[in-house]
Parts: sequence; C-alpha cells; structure tokens
Amino acid sequence: MAGALRAMAGPSAQPPSAIRHPPSAIYNSSRPMQLGTYRLIDRLGTGGMGEVWRAEDTKLLRQCAIKILPANLAADPEWKERFLREARSIASVTHPNIATIYNIEQDGDTLFMAMELVEGEPLTKLIERGPMIPLDAVRVATHVADGLAEAHRKGIAHRDIKPDNIIVSTRYVKVLDFGIAKQIGGTTDANLTQGNMVIGTPHYMSPEQAMGRSVDSRTDMFSLGVVLYEMLSGRKPFTGNAVTETLLNIVMHEPVDIAKAAAGITPALADVVRRCMKKQPDQRYADCDELRTALVKSLKEDPKLARQSRIPTIAVREARRLEPEPPPRSAVSSHPAPQPTPAPAPPARGTRAHRALVADDDPATRYILGSILQRYHIEYDEADNGADAVKLLKNREYSLIFVDLLMPRVDGWGVIDYVRGHRGNVAPRVFVVTGVQNQKLSAADQDVVTALLYKPLDIAKVEQLVQKSA
Repeated sequence: MAGALRAMAGPSAQPPSAIRHPPSAIYNSSRPMQLGTYRLIDRLGTGGMGEVWRAEDTKLLRQCAIKILPANLAADPEWKERFLREARSIASVTHPNIATIYNIEQDGDTLFMAMELVEGEPLTKLIERGPMIPLDAVRVATHVADGLAEAHRKGIAHRDIKPDNIIVSTRYVKVLDFGIAKQIGGTTDANLTQGNMVIGTPHYMSPEQAMGRSVDSRTDMFSLGVVLYEMLSGRKPFTGNAVTETLLNIVMHEPVDIAKAAAGITPALADVVRRCMKKQPDQRYADCDELRTALVKSLKEDPKLARQSRIPTIAVREARRLEPEPPPRSAVSSHPAPQPTPAPAPPARGTRAHRALVADDDPATRYILGSILQRYHIEYDEADNGADAVKLLKNREYSLIFVDLLMPRVDGWGVIDYVRGHRGNVAPRVFVVTGVQNQKLSAADQDVVTALLYKPLDIAKVEQLVQKSA
C-alpha cells in the first residue's frame, strides 16, 4: 500500500495551489484592467486555478468575482477541462451556501469565469485563532452540509472540502472552489491527476480518495468530518512529515479521539465526528441530509455545550465567569439546570401575555435563544424571516422580541418599524441581534430597542437579560 501511495503522490506532491504555478504564469503585470464587460478592480488572490479578481460588471453595475485561467494553462487541455468542469458544476447547483456562477467567457486567449463575490473570512482564519465553541462549529458544518446536500442531489461531489474553501461571514457560510468536482457516476476519471499526482488537499482527503479509488458523495462527508474535528480541537486529525505519510495515516490509522482532542463536547457531537470519519464509506451517514439532522440533534443534548479547554474562547470564558451557582438537582429533572429555574412567570406588565418572539433566519441562533427562554418558562414563537415575524406580531402581543437585522423578505429594520407603529399600552422589550459590531441606532430606533446582542451570542448576557424580563 505504501508503494501505491508513493506512486500516486509523486516524489514531491503538493496541494494544487502549488503545482505547476510559477509566479510569472499566474500574474501578468500587463494584464488589461478590462475583460469583456468586466472592469478588474483588485486582485483578491491566486490559487490552483489561477487568479481571482474583484470586478465590476459594467452592464449590470454590480460587483462580482472573476476567476481567470492564465493563458499558458488555458492551452493545457487538462487544466482547461478542470476549469470548465468547475463552471459546469457550480452552474448546475443553486443554493445559498454555494457561490453562484454568472457566466463563463473568453477574451482573446484569456478564459475566465464571472461569479458571485463572496465577502467574508476563510474558515482557516477562524481556526487559527483557536478551537471554536461547539455552537459555532456546528453552525458552520450545518451550512456546509446543506450546500453539499444540494450538490450531491445534482450528482456533484466536491472532493476538496477544506477550511480554505469555506467562507464565513455574519450573513452566510459559502462553499467555494469546485475545481476538482466530479460528476457522480459520470465517465470522467475518478481522480483527475497532474503528473501522476492525486489532486486534492492531503490533510482532508478520504481514504478512498487518498488511495486513488472511485469516490462518491461520501468522500465529502469524510472531509467535512475532518474540518469539524479541526474546528472543535484546533488541530488537524491527520498529519505527517511528508504528503505520503499523511496519506498513509488517513488510510491506516485512527486520529486522537475527538472526545480527547476537544474535551467537553457532548457525546452526541463526538459521535457525529467519528461517524463522518469512518474509513469505510458505507459506515458513514447515508447522505448529508442525515448528517445535518445529527448535527442539529447534537446541540440539543446540552444547549450551552460547555467545554473545559486549555484554550477556551472568550464567549465560553465569559459565560463561565458570569454564570451563577447552579441549584441542587431535582430528582425528577430530566435536564441539567445550570442556574436556578424560576417559577412560571406571571403575565408581564399590564395585560400583555408574557411571551417572546424570536425572529432570525439562522436556525442555530433561534435554537440558542429558544433554549434560554424555555429555561425561564417563557413560551415563544419563531420566524425565519421578517415577513413571518410581522404576521405573528399582527396576531399576538409579545413582551420580548428578539430580531435579527439581516433577514430575507422583510429585514429587521422593517420589523422594528412595525413594532414602533403598533405599540400598545405596554411596550415590548426589543433586542436587536446582529453580527455587525458597533451597530449604530438612530434616535427613533433607540426609543424602541432595549439592547443590542452581538453574534456569536454571549450566552451569559442573554440569560441575564431574559432573567430580568422574567
């Protein structure tokens, strides 16, 4: 097996971004600042498929990303096929967690792709800051699983899921770079190679991909399991002094168990990671929809997902510092009580029923807020867009309202405007949930909004606010 892996990896195998790309082949200082109808603004980076630029579509007057296959690579049939394959793969999938392709064009000898400009941070940068709290890691993994599920339904396996190809912002998580995607069941070579080298990123390859075998959608599940392991623990599960050693470890050895590498995560979440990273594809989840269900359930075992870590995140450390001492457990309690559970709250001020509205398009945020409200015996309704939130407000009065500013259909500002114009005798307590730090409120908004809550949510702060309201 070692000999086979060495043959596939080559004497000095590298990730695609380092293969056959001398700087002069990627960057041409004489490149025109206009490609067709697109005006190039600034170069965002280079990768396995050439340059990526921020550009403006001069016809539609919108910004986009332009991915350019350099002329010397466009003349290589294999690289050109990879480029066209990526365009076809992305174009066949429409999903909010996958970057959208607008067009593929050629200007002279330059082949390029116009696609959605995805603003945000690569997941790599978040991981570099230390292990992520489980809630954040599960949220990212769930979004990626959603995008992959849609790609797999269209018969597309990504085959290069890794932190560099996942962009995270306050609004979305996007999967990028379908450059080595494979049509499942198609006739294309299962592992597109360059000079006898397996194309992909060694640390995140599935065993079947590392051995050059035929792959299907379950290879992405293994890679996502590796990414989830790294998010939770802050380290890669499979490493080596050389690419060949890394591939051998993936195929032949088990990593440090995730329950030890990320002490404090729930058993359910640890089981999700282990099952994703099973060596045999048929021992993994049947599909990404099943994986998504398992991820969501893994949060419900312990809403706070507290972890004892040598490198705790700020949110976990603050929650631990501010949390009051827990009371003795009741013999009939089925859930741990992290702090005193108050008696059911009486109707709030005036005649308004003590009920909450949670309006946020992020299911993880809704779950966190809902869990805290349940702990204080406060009933609540959910809305995943502003239009539904307004409908609920028309039919029922709420004493507490949590509203995300950036929601589809009607945004949070629209919800706040409705509340402002329809306040009864007793005004509700309105909490704005936002990922924009130092969010500014107008004087009119300040008259309606009780407080700002920033994502990722500080659980202790939310609990204090709810406790005061209860």
